[in-house]
Amino acid sequence: MDQQDDYKKKVELFETMAEVEAKEKKIKASEGYGKAYLLSVLLPPIGLYYFVKYLFFTGGEDENIKAGIISLVLTIVSLVASLLLLGGLLNQPSSSQNLQLLKDMSSPDNQKQLLDLYK
Repeated sequence: MDQQDDYKKKVELFETMAEVEAKEKKIKASEGYGKAYLLSVLLPPIGLYYFVKYLFFTGGEDENIKAGIISLVLTIVSLVASLLLLGGLLNQPSSSQNLQLLKDMSSPDNQKQLLDLYK
């Protein structure tokens, strides 16, 4: 009877330790996912590294595949947003064009025309 109780306690201890270890791995993996997501947004090409890492080199677990796909999507969204912002910045008129426009508007003839338009 005493040996059976000891055996049950050891089995329970082993199950508890295995459960704690599994939860630790899950927490560490989720911390890694957060880092991957952040770097995917801030530095888009690095997101491709996490996509390949989580999709092909982590054993095919569902959570890892999901994290890899999310990293890829965040990378694409961040890259598109960056390109759109850069394109908008480059399409703005240059300061020399603005300077010429101000010079044209400051000439007396043009000032009179502008005042007539506003009246």
